[in-house]
Amino acid sequence: MTSTSINDYLTLTHRPDLGIVTARWTRPATSTELRAGYQELLQYASGCEACHHWLIDSRRRTQVDARDVHWLAEVFYPTLRQHLKAHVYLAFLIAPYQLDDVQDETLPPLPHTYGDNCSINQFVDEAEAVQWLSAQK
Repeated sequence: MTSTSINDYLTLTHRPDLGIVTARWTRPATSTELRAGYQELLQYASGCEACHHWLIDSRRRTQVDARDVHWLAEVFYPTLRQHLKAHVYLAFLIAPYQLDDVQDETLPPLPHTYGDNCSINQFVDEAEAVQWLSAQK
């Protein structure tokens, strides 16, 4: 297992035994930090073999900004295949109180697949998130 911290707001870990890269937000992040953090995650995953299953732990992010969710869907997700040369699976781990924060009628219901780029789902239980990621081929 290799781990690295990105500033004070994000820790990235690769578990080769599970084939999962975990990104843990360690505190609330600004929009700028969030976007930089996802770019760091992409760069990190590009540097390891078969890093196409991502667990995104967002439980410490106390607020979800709809603009950032749209940035992920419209800007970030479409770049994944070109950088990683594979379909990426993202399991978002959120706290139960965050379920209401991420409701946006302009976004598709989860789980959702963004073409050939990625598939996403969200969970409140880490074991379920890891199980879903492990089931994706």
